[in-house]
Amino acid sequence: MKKFIILSKLKKRKQYSIAALAMLLTFAITACGAANNNATTDNEELVIGVSGSISTLDPNQEAGILNYYIATIVGEGLVGLNNDGQPIPGLATSWETEDYAEWIFTIRSDARFSDGSEVTIDDIIWSIERAKDPAQSPGVSIHFPEALQTVEKVDDTTLRITLDGPHPSFIWGVSNVGGLFVTQQEWGEDASAIGSPQDLLLGSGPYQITEFVPGSHVSLQAQDYWRGDQPEIQNIRFDFIADDATRLLAFTQGSIDFALNIPIDQSEQWEDVDGATVEFYADRSYYGLTIDPTVEPFDNEHVRRTVAYAMNAGGVVDSILGGHATVATAITPPDQFASIMSVDEARSMLADITHYTYDMERAREEFELSGVEPFETTIYYPDTFPSVGRASLVLAEALDELGITANVTEIPIDQWLSQMGSGEHGIAWMIYFATSPQPQEIASWLLDGEFNPANFTDEEIADLMASVVLRPAEDGLDDLIRAHDLAQARVFYVPVWWGESAIAWNDSITVSGFNSYTMLSENWVQHFEL
Repeated sequence: MKKFIILSKLKKRKQYSIAALAMLLTFAITACGAANNNATTDNEELVIGVSGSISTLDPNQEAGILNYYIATIVGEGLVGLNNDGQPIPGLATSWETEDYAEWIFTIRSDARFSDGSEVTIDDIIWSIERAKDPAQSPGVSIHFPEALQTVEKVDDTTLRITLDGPHPSFIWGVSNVGGLFVTQQEWGEDASAIGSPQDLLLGSGPYQITEFVPGSHVSLQAQDYWRGDQPEIQNIRFDFIADDATRLLAFTQGSIDFALNIPIDQSEQWEDVDGATVEFYADRSYYGLTIDPTVEPFDNEHVRRTVAYAMNAGGVVDSILGGHATVATAITPPDQFASIMSVDEARSMLADITHYTYDMERAREEFELSGVEPFETTIYYPDTFPSVGRASLVLAEALDELGITANVTEIPIDQWLSQMGSGEHGIAWMIYFATSPQPQEIASWLLDGEFNPANFTDEEIADLMASVVLRPAEDGLDDLIRAHDLAQARVFYVPVWWGESAIAWNDSITVSGFNSYTMLSENWVQHFEL
């Protein structure tokens, strides 16, 4: 998603381990997940088959989109998200700010963790301190600006957070689609590894986790102390099934009720299953190439342009994705601007940003201008995104015509995440599923002046983005678009497509109102009926 997928939301990697894309979507399921024949045997369990896996339940450590899908119904932030992508009360019943620098939150008094203990302001403060520490929380610390100065308990129901300057988007940092999943301080300090099979998550959301078997499944159960209405669906299980054929078989046999992120090119096979419904929706995802100018010979701008002109995005969308995607002209999808303009207006605006259209003659000219001898490189892609692998082969074939050998190599999703922004590869894929409705969400990482996955240094882009994050979205729009234009003109990023996702469900359940925000919204289970 981020970052399913795993994300992917891929979040920012500073000098620490990985970062998971606000977030990617890569659901990578392993075959053993389908093999456990825990098919739905009553009306109280929803079984979701995903094509991705996770190594920890803790989004602070692994901020993949699948981690978020699970954590958002287990833990809460100060705010949450509704199905329209707007912030709603979470552990805070209300909030206010006059200057975007000082934020006052009124904390609810009826929140309980799933063990029955009261959620206190001290628990919230401890969770924020943990979340903003890059060493403890490499997956979410990006949501907490270094400008965060103080987090203070005013009284038992009032929390004050002070930043060193205005940060209009800070509200998303303390949401459970951003960087905050509140847990009990005492439990967290005693846990040896939060999010492990031994130390399952402890939160105040509508569900609690009852079992986690990495590579197999996660089981959840409605918790007794949830302050809202008890969910009609008492039990949920996520089965990890990495092989798409195995997942389709599990769906055919009724072992899973609902599947996320089914392969676009296999959608007809899913539709052919008796009683199946398949639905497509724009998921606000970005797929594109990251070209690292610190890696030779990609420090040569003509080489970067060679790659950009050789990428046949239109061919990929038509032949590999079956038209269920849109050729991207920018790193941010048009749907991400829906809070300030129509999608059509955004699409027109983004079309004017500098981008490169497939043109092998221009690619050949750029390679000649580079003065670089034919060379060899490797393009890695995550095993949970086969369409990205096929797109890589399309690019490799085009580069081969120019004398550039590109070895396309599939690697596990966790390895792919961990090497993102490592500075070791000239060409890399970026897959990002935005989780918030902030227009600048994706750019805030990809165009960050200090830490970005392309490892570029550009003072003008840095200044523009520094300005963007200090203003409301509509006020900073011109600078945001200018930053996009510069980064793409200098070919640090090559947008390829904006994606769609496909979901499938059988006739044992009903799914309604599903969109790109649903699985991140408060108690998303309410969109399912058994």
